[in-house]
Amino acid sequence: MRNNIDDINKWLYHRIRMCIWKQWKKPKTRLRNLRRAGVPKDLAWKAAMSRRGYWYTTHIVAVNRAMTKERLINSGFYDLAAAYQSVRVNY
Repeated sequence: MRNNIDDINKWLYHRIRMCIWKQWKKPKTRLRNLRRAGVPKDLAWKAAMSRRGYWYTTHIVAVNRAMTKERLINSGFYDLAAAYQSVRVNY
C-alpha cells in the first residue's frame, strides 16, 4: 500500500505544480515568481521562456526547485504519505 500511496503522492504534487504553472500565464510572471523563489536567473529564464507543455515544463529543474514539496505543504497542500504513516498500524 505504501508504494501506491507514494506513486499517487508524486503524481499529485506534479499536478499541483502544473496547475500553479498554468496560473502564471505570461513568461514575465513566471520569470518573476521563479526568481522570487530563489531560482538562478539563467535557469528561471530558460523555464519561463519554454514553449513546451505544462506537464513537461514542470519536470524542469527550475520549477521543481521553486515549488518543492516542503513549500507546497507549508502553503497548505496535503501530504498523503504523511497522513498514511500517521494512521498506519504496525503489528
